[in-house]
Amino acid sequence: MLADPELKVINLFGVKNQNINNFKMPGRPGLPVPTSLLIDQAGTVVWKDQSANYPQRSDPAYVASAIKSSFA
Repeated sequence: MLADPELKVINLFGVKNQNINNFKMPGRPGLPVPTSLLIDQAGTVVWKDQSANYPQRSDPAYVASAIKSSFA
């Protein structure tokens, strides 16, 4: 889980929501796309899962499987 109110990391990884729910709220420059990332020690994204449905997040079992296959 990441708190990124200034969207620094969100913009770095290109996961800012450009379409739905992209309304302006006071003090918030935008919203992220729900995203799960696996990043290796070199800082490379080795796996990414995104949801078009804002309240939906990656299933923990799906992420666990990705961890096992990406870092075996």
